[in-house]
Amino acid sequence: MTKFAGPRIPGIVETLNPLLSSIYENQRITVIAFFAELLSNHVVSELMLLDVVLHSIMGKLVDSSCTVRMLAIRGLGNIAIGSPEKVKKYSTKLLAAMTSGMDEKEDPNDLITLEAMSGLSKILLKVEERDIRDILIHISLRIRPFFENEKERIRTSAFTLFGNLSRFGHGESKEIFQDQIHNAMISLLLHLNDPNADVIKACKFALRMNAPVLGSELVTEMFQRHLHEDKGLHYGEFMNDLSKHLIKDFLDKLNCYIVTTLSFFKSSWAEIRGNAAMFAGFIIANLPEENSSCVDLERLCISLAVLLKDPVPFVRMKAAEALGYFYRF
Repeated sequence: MTKFAGPRIPGIVETLNPLLSSIYENQRITVIAFFAELLSNHVVSELMLLDVVLHSIMGKLVDSSCTVRMLAIRGLGNIAIGSPEKVKKYSTKLLAAMTSGMDEKEDPNDLITLEAMSGLSKILLKVEERDIRDILIHISLRIRPFFENEKERIRTSAFTLFGNLSRFGHGESKEIFQDQIHNAMISLLLHLNDPNADVIKACKFALRMNAPVLGSELVTEMFQRHLHEDKGLHYGEFMNDLSKHLIKDFLDKLNCYIVTTLSFFKSSWAEIRGNAAMFAGFIIANLPEENSSCVDLERLCISLAVLLKDPVPFVRMKAAEALGYFYRF
C-alpha cells in the first residue's frame, strides 16, 4: 500500500483513527496493527503523518486489551526502522514507553515484555550516550531479573538487549555501566551453559559486546576468540581459564562474584546449579594463597557442602569437585 497508494494514506489514517476508541476490541486491534506496520515505512514521515500516528499509538499504551498494548509498543519500536532520523526527537517518549512495557504486570504470555525489549533494542541503535545517560542504570536493573525467567524467549531477549547496551559504555556512562556489567557477569557466564541454545547464543553476544567496556585485555581477548554464536564452547575449560583472568584483573570484585554465585546454588535449573558450583571451584583452585582473604571461604565451603545433597548427580559431582580444591587453604 505504501508503494502503490501513498497519496491515499492520509485519508485512510484519518478514517481509521476514530476506530482506536471503538468499544470493539477487534476493531482497535486491526487499526493499531495497521498503524504499527505503517510506522515501519518512511512514507509516514514523507507524508508528515508521523506526529499524528505517534500520538494515536501513544494513547493506546493504556488500552484495556493486552494485544492492543503489545501492538502499540511494536509500532513505537518500528519508528527506528521507518523513520530512524526521528528517533532522537522522540527518544524520551519512546524510551519511557519501552521501559514501562517491560514493567507490564497484566501480560500473561509476556508478549508486551518481549515486544518492549525488542523495540528498545531497535531504538538503542539510533540514540547517543547522552540521550540515555540518565536512565541507563534503570534499564540495566529492569533487564536483569529477566535473565532468570523460566521462558527461553524472555531470557534470550534480555541477554540480547543487555549486549546492545554496550554501545553506551563510554563517556560519562562508562564507570556506571562497568558496574552493571560486573553485577550481571555471573548470570551471563552461568547461562553460557544454559539448557536452551538460543539463550547461549544471546549470552555469547552480550559478553562479547560488553567485554571491551570492562577494560581487561585478557578477558576481552578470551571473549572475542571463544564466544562466537555458531561455534561450540568447551565450557569447563573456558571457565577455568577465565577464572584466572578474573582473579588477576578484577580481584576487588571477586567476593561479589562469589556471593552472586552462591545465589545460583538455589537455581531451579540443575545445569545452572552445577555451573555455579563449577565456577566457584575454579575460583578456589586458581586463587593465590596470599589473596585468600578476598573470598569468604568458610561460607563458600558450607554452601557447597549443602549441594552435596542435591537430587541431581551432575550438581553433586560439581560440588564435590569444588570442595576438593579447599585443601589448598
